[in-house]
Amino acid sequence: MTISRINVGNIANDGTGDDLRQAFVKVNNNFDELDLKVVPQNTAHNLGAGEGVFYTKENHVLNFRSLVAGDNIVIGGDATSITITNPGNLTLTTDGETLSLSGASRQFGVNGGQSINTSLAGNSINVALDPTNLVSLDTNPALGGALDAGSNNINNVNSLYATTVNATSVVGALTGTVNGVDVTEIGRIVDGIDYGLLSDNITTGLEILLNNTTVDYGTVTVPGALNSNYGAV
Repeated sequence: MTISRINVGNIANDGTGDDLRQAFVKVNNNFDELDLKVVPQNTAHNLGAGEGVFYTKENHVLNFRSLVAGDNIVIGGDATSITITNPGNLTLTTDGETLSLSGASRQFGVNGGQSINTSLAGNSINVALDPTNLVSLDTNPALGGALDAGSNNINNVNSLYATTVNATSVVGALTGTVNGVDVTEIGRIVDGIDYGLLSDNITTGLEILLNNTTVDYGTVTVPGALNSNYGAV
């Protein structure tokens, strides 16, 4: 609404101006218009839980704190906005490589390799060893000390090369010595024929059986049905 001007006529009491009532209506309207244009007692408040920028008010002047760039921070802006950026690089170093991240894409992931699992727990990254098939994945495993099977079986062994084997039982083909005895000699006694010594020294049940078993090949003129092949000399 604009200011309403009172028509006072050309000369006093010439009847061309506003009457008294109309004149005061315009006066009231003009005061209402002026009241709307009076500057209120403005103030400012900092919102939220962050660091506030409003400082004080002096008369009709509101004072705000300035934004100052810290380390690796750049503050810029235009007529309508303020921009706060970090132009620096984030550098990550591993055992053999270095990764440099900059700009808005400064994100990286932590992935587990073979037998390694990763997970998040709050703000922490957990890296754990996955024991599943850990030994079978190693194509050239080596022990740094004695292997304790904890009274468990060791199955499906193709060949076992060892200086000493401590076991409750061994199932399968066995070569070498057992308690200092050549196992091939045991096979010779079991599979072949032992005629004993001139002076018997019997110490085992097997030797008793062999010592009391007679093998009859017959005579030179009447040979028996039993044949033995001991190979060539």
